[in-house]
Amino acid sequence: MKKICFVCLGNICRSPMAEFVMKNLAQKYGLNDKLSITSAGTAGYHDGEDMDKRTKKKLSEKGINVTHFISKKLTQKLCDESELILVMDKMNYKAVQSNFKGLENKLFYLLDFCENTDKEIPDPYYTNTFEECHELILKACEGLCKHLQQEL
Repeated sequence: MKKICFVCLGNICRSPMAEFVMKNLAQKYGLNDKLSITSAGTAGYHDGEDMDKRTKKKLSEKGINVTHFISKKLTQKLCDESELILVMDKMNYKAVQSNFKGLENKLFYLLDFCENTDKEIPDPYYTNTFEECHELILKACEGLCKHLQQEL
């Protein structure tokens, strides 16, 4: 089973959105029994909390089940256990790269898996751009599923 961890800053907006979008797509692509999918934040600001209510609302609008989520901070153990660590922006990439070891061939931008010239999924926490965030995450997760279908 391939373990994937999506990472953003606080683990309440982008990374949980990616986690649940990917879980939903994994079923559609026949990868559900081949993947273990989670998310975490580079900062522990929201440890133990639910995802942002706007993230939950956007996922619900898209017909995605959002039960059983608790925010957590990224740890070395989680990095060691994960085969793919997918970050949302350059700040996340630098934070993961500088604070954790053993990341060779496993640390990527989520947008590496779709045709997008930018590496950044903007944080919707302050801008309230949850639809744009969802569109980018969906596109990248679909590309990731196609990549994984060939790999697994």
